[in-house]
Amino acid sequence: MGGQFCAANISARACAFWISASRTTPRCANSTVKHFARTHLKATSRPTLASSPPHTRHLSGANMLRRRVHSSVVAKVTQKESKISSKGEDQPSPDNNSYVVASVAAAMATGVANRVLYKMALVPMGNYVFVLSQFQTFGYLLVYFGILAARYKSGEVTQKMLDAPDKRLFIGIGGLEAASQLLGFVGASKLPGVTLPLLSQSIILFQIALSYLVLKKSLEREQIIGALIVAAGVCLAAAPSDAGANIFQQADPLYIGIFVSSMLFPALASIIKEKIFAEAKEKLDGKPLDIFVVNSFGSGAQAVGVLLLLPVLTSLRGLSLSELPQYVGDGLSCFQGHTPGGGTGCDGAPLLPVLYVSMNLAYNISLLNLLRSAGAVVQSLTNSSITPLTIFAFTFSIPYLQDSPDLGAQFIAGSAVLVAGLATYNLPKWKPWLTEKFSK
Repeated sequence: MGGQFCAANISARACAFWISASRTTPRCANSTVKHFARTHLKATSRPTLASSPPHTRHLSGANMLRRRVHSSVVAKVTQKESKISSKGEDQPSPDNNSYVVASVAAAMATGVANRVLYKMALVPMGNYVFVLSQFQTFGYLLVYFGILAARYKSGEVTQKMLDAPDKRLFIGIGGLEAASQLLGFVGASKLPGVTLPLLSQSIILFQIALSYLVLKKSLEREQIIGALIVAAGVCLAAAPSDAGANIFQQADPLYIGIFVSSMLFPALASIIKEKIFAEAKEKLDGKPLDIFVVNSFGSGAQAVGVLLLLPVLTSLRGLSLSELPQYVGDGLSCFQGHTPGGGTGCDGAPLLPVLYVSMNLAYNISLLNLLRSAGAVVQSLTNSSITPLTIFAFTFSIPYLQDSPDLGAQFIAGSAVLVAGLATYNLPKWKPWLTEKFSK
């Protein structure tokens, strides 16, 4: 009776308060109203006021008033939730759009700067790539483990996540990425900077071959065609030309082979990472493994891998094991800007190596930020645009680097074909997103 009396005699001010409260707490109010409607509104399905006996008319009128009040509240809450959903999903706020545009610009700028500084850092450190490699790896260790510790403290990374991966797999990842890093430095130090963006796209061919042979993945037709176009673009840019000297003719084929082979190892490492993520997802009951768990432990294994490969690196340079301590000491001296034995061979250090490692970290963090704010498709589009922008950047006069020779029409045509191949290769990922955006 008390509840019926309250519903029958509810004031206009009380109704306004209730509806106002539902605007601030739509979920709670919505669930409360729906529960009350299910349990009490059945009582209102009675004869209307006109057909009711005189002694029941007041009660029926109260029920009718209660129905109107609750219907109004439900309508208000539903309308509010619809507006919130529409605003969050169908109509992105201008602030969010501006943030995505800024994230894309940051990723493109740091991506181009990272590749240019990669070549610049090798000017003083080209003969001491071990020291540069370890400096970069320890930079990753500090940043990644720092982020991992913060995420663990906040609860985003759990102890179960840390225990889920098979730690033995990180040994393979560390060895492969260490080999890729060292071989990449050795090859790039002897090649013209403008050729590096083209040669680095050979990783696509390795990824496709390994995905098919190892993972038994079925490939999209566009991916196969795109990879063939990429290969054709590189071959066209590198082929001898009757019109004049080709820029690739100035490069030693041995170092071209070393740099291209360095792309095989990260492709293999990505296969192992995919296995880690898949196995961890099963152990975590379908919850994905945090990426910083893999990056942190992978960087630790990479640091050990680089150290173990030091004897191999010195043997490639024609040094004996007894000369190894002298080589490391000279490398550390060069990193500080002091050329061993005098001269100017280490000019630019330590500024250039520090700038490169800092920009490399900024680039990777900007890619992760872009992935979270805009998604994998926008990240892929941004990555693909970095290649032609980097080629263009190397055509300018850059301190510490030799001026780029005339690229020639054939090199430019080959670069254009390569970009077309990248677009075709990524088309299966881009097509649904582009269709959705342009159909609105």
